[in-house]
Amino acid sequence: MTAIGYLRWFFNYQREEIQLLLEARGIKISTGEISKLSEEFLLRFYTVHKKHRSQMKELFDINKGFILHLDGSAEAGDEITFTAKEGMTGITIDSWIMPSESRHYIKPFLQHIKDTYGTPLVIIRDMSKEISEAASEIFPKVPHQVCHTHYIRNLGDILFKQRYKTLRNKVVNAKILSKFKSLNKKCFEGTTSTNNIVAAEHYWVMLAMEYIVYPRECRSDYPFVLPYLEVMNRVMEITSMARKIVMWNARHNFGVSVVLKFDAYLKILVDDKDVKSYFTTVGHIWKWFEEIRCVLRVSREFSGKEQNNRPTNGAKLKRDTVGAMKKIREEGRKVGGDLEKVSEKIYENCQSHMDELFVKVVNNEGEILDVVRHNALEELNHRWSRMHIRRRTGRSKTTKEMTKYGALLAVLSNLENEDYVMTVLCDVDDFVRELQNITDEELQEAKQLIRKFPQHPLVKSDVKRPEILRDFITLVEDEFNDVTDADIGMWLSNFINTDARMTP
Repeated sequence: MTAIGYLRWFFNYQREEIQLLLEARGIKISTGEISKLSEEFLLRFYTVHKKHRSQMKELFDINKGFILHLDGSAEAGDEITFTAKEGMTGITIDSWIMPSESRHYIKPFLQHIKDTYGTPLVIIRDMSKEISEAASEIFPKVPHQVCHTHYIRNLGDILFKQRYKTLRNKVVNAKILSKFKSLNKKCFEGTTSTNNIVAAEHYWVMLAMEYIVYPRECRSDYPFVLPYLEVMNRVMEITSMARKIVMWNARHNFGVSVVLKFDAYLKILVDDKDVKSYFTTVGHIWKWFEEIRCVLRVSREFSGKEQNNRPTNGAKLKRDTVGAMKKIREEGRKVGGDLEKVSEKIYENCQSHMDELFVKVVNNEGEILDVVRHNALEELNHRWSRMHIRRRTGRSKTTKEMTKYGALLAVLSNLENEDYVMTVLCDVDDFVRELQNITDEELQEAKQLIRKFPQHPLVKSDVKRPEILRDFITLVEDEFNDVTDADIGMWLSNFINTDARMTP
């Protein structure tokens, strides 16, 4: 079981690969048994983790207190995996499955944390009102630090939501980017020209179009990435280059049709008054947004390489942020109009959250601590679980397994934390025996963290849903007529796995 657990959850082996590996060692086992044992490994480790609460508390006491990061992540339906992580050590304290991120469900979880580990020095959370009120009720005197990443995301949504949507629509409606596809075909035909400069210019236009549309094809993490703003930045950059090619060709008494057409397309987009107006406005706001993001040291990515996970000095961050706010407001007043209103909104928004953005954290001996002021620790934990599942199962089953095992995997990730292994599990001489010494009652209790019936859509196409709903109403529209089994069977054929029916 232990070998299968490691191969399955850490080394991302598929069941058939584990089966072959064990068979080579003379152990015959079915894929079903492998699934069962890999799940049991998660349950047994979670129970071992619970048994070492006293060691965790002792570690937190040595550190003169603990920092409580709270975050919920949802995979499908309404149920979420709600996780508590300790900021100084990076240890996942606990993780529960909850029907929703409601204070009704969060409060028992936080009460459990309080009863087991005591009161934290500070709570680092997102901007959820439910988490805020639940945490304030259970830990009434503990300060709340708002996660800087969540704050910046919320600020970006306020600033860009309508303006960026309009910019995007204006660019799309200009119908220039959609013409690139047909132009690309003509470019490809021209690459076979015997005239090298003509062939080169055809290649240049192909590459330029590829460069311009690329931001649309990348994963967009709004508002940290605004693809159509970047598209327009590239259009402006390429326009000046294309003009030089056109002028060079003119001086040498020849023209290349695809270059002229490409230049004309770009000119239409650049000269569009609406596009230009919104591009200028969104670009200016983006510059201000980036200033606040950089001052708060929030990365656009949650990856281990990009995200700054070092503790920060709240007082210094506050001074830097106030300086950036004032600078933005002064610039807005000079420009005037809509941008002045935006600059005031940035200033007011930062000002209204000042107390919870730069919380002074003091440990149990009165020493001021620098802390990590975002919940990327939680997000990285979530992505760790998704990464391992996806490598093992592929894209299609990742959400299903995360929904089912998210809480258990959050705790299992502690085995990659050196502090946890060396300190919390320091008394474990035989890991296999430790996993073996678990009672059936303890296993059954741990099974509550497995979501047994992940929700799946009855019908994947949203367009077909109202049509199917109306079809059933047609069957029962005449209340005096009976409905035949054949008609019901035909209607039920719209659903996937109707033989299994839906499990409540």
